[in-house]
Amino acid sequence: MRQTEFGLDVASPLFTLLTLASSVSNERLIMCMYEMCGTFAVCKIAPQVKSALEQAYGGRWGDARSGWENVKDTSGNPTDLWKRPPLIELSELTEYVDKIPGLRGAKSFTRAAKCITGVAASPLEVQASMLFGLTRLRGGEGLRLTNNVEIRLTRSARLISGLDRRYADILLANKDGSRECLVECQGKAIHGSIESKISDSDRTTALQAMGYPVVLMTYGQLADFDAFRVVMELIMSYLDVPLKDKTPRQQELERRLREEIFIDWAGM
Repeated sequence: MRQTEFGLDVASPLFTLLTLASSVSNERLIMCMYEMCGTFAVCKIAPQVKSALEQAYGGRWGDARSGWENVKDTSGNPTDLWKRPPLIELSELTEYVDKIPGLRGAKSFTRAAKCITGVAASPLEVQASMLFGLTRLRGGEGLRLTNNVEIRLTRSARLISGLDRRYADILLANKDGSRECLVECQGKAIHGSIESKISDSDRTTALQAMGYPVVLMTYGQLADFDAFRVVMELIMSYLDVPLKDKTPRQQELERRLREEIFIDWAGM
């Protein structure tokens, strides 16, 4: 814990997560870990904090030059979503696990850390990662996945997209890695404008030209149980794996997981 020039006391992100581990559900702890290891933050800036930031940084406190960039909605209004560099590297999360045995919250911290599959860029990517990646005993689908995967584009794909490489939100694979499917998360704040939709279309077409099946995932498809099952059938067909029905117990676990993750993220 240390004091700042703004009159606020702050703790290290890792210690903060350990403190939370004994007071929140393991699912919420996973969400917090994804956020701190990710390239986004969801927060409502209190008036007094905003005032202090404006005094310190002037009119540029909310842009990329100060490390945090506010994401605007389709009308240009500020949202509670921010882009920023990760607060914790994935390797630091793993190393911290080895330093905390016996401490309060250590078991919950370790259990949650094992579920982090990579660097996420939005709450929607986290929610999708948890539903796809957590085991069926935890309410998920138990799929192999990686976040923020770099894909170097072929010449034809570069001509379509105008890019040399693409970072896929989520890469899903079957057990032996012989079949893959990309999931692109379509959040309204980032992908709602006409320009973003055109850009997304170009990138998606480029990836499909390279042979990658691409599923565009919206919040509505993810949050609605029935719509999600339809998307799962499509994904499993791409992975060439049959979609097994869930037992009543597994369905209940998924319902509980959904209650945990589909919340007002800013109020978590």
